[in-house]
Amino acid sequence: GESIQKAVNAAHPGDTIVVRGVHREDVIIRKNGIKLRGEDDAVIEAPARAKADSLCSRFSGPTAICVLGDFNPETGEVNKRVSDVSVSGFTIRGFKAVGIDVAAARDATVTKIRAVGNKNGIGTAFSVGTKFLSNVVRDSGEDAIGLEQARDVTISGNDVEGSSNSGIFIEEGTNATISSNDLTDNNLGMLVFDSTGTKIVSNDISRSGDSGIVIFGPERANNDAKVVGNNISGGPAGIYVA
Repeated sequence: GESIQKAVNAAHPGDTIVVRGVHREDVIIRKNGIKLRGEDDAVIEAPARAKADSLCSRFSGPTAICVLGDFNPETGEVNKRVSDVSVSGFTIRGFKAVGIDVAAARDATVTKIRAVGNKNGIGTAFSVGTKFLSNVVRDSGEDAIGLEQARDVTISGNDVEGSSNSGIFIEEGTNATISSNDLTDNNLGMLVFDSTGTKIVSNDISRSGDSGIVIFGPERANNDAKVVGNNISGGPAGIYVA
């Protein structure tokens, strides 16, 4: 029942914060090297009051955990990235914006998260080297896992089901690797838009309401994309490139 944010505020770069129990708050991490780890079924739920506390929540709506560097959200200009932050082991539910948002970060890792019933599950923007590994995302109101204007991102081993929009959404990404994910019963399995160097390898995509994989964008983006060894079944279309 104690404040996760107060623990983050008191931590030094490189510290590990271990969280247990159910918490109703939103958390922002702006220090390098912080490891935020949930144990024993740690849960973060949306705060009861209409306005949440963190800068990310004030800008984009209630967000459970935000890893945030120094950047201008209106222009996308990054002044300094927060580095080597990891978040693991939480159940996150009921947030009207994003479960976990990684913005203007370098080498952040989000793993073994269970994000249920959030508008968007987990996402990264204006970041380098983000890793989304072995997460479970269920019943997202829009996208389960999102990437916007980020490069060298790895999305691997995630289990995604029941998203109203896309299981995985990528826009203006560079050199993203999407591998070994299980995407089931999403409106779109995977949507890639205006991105270059995307590698889509060995994913299992089933029962999509629309296509399993959709790639839109300029000629260079389409030429750079590699789609190899995926298993797509049970939807009206497998792979669509335009």
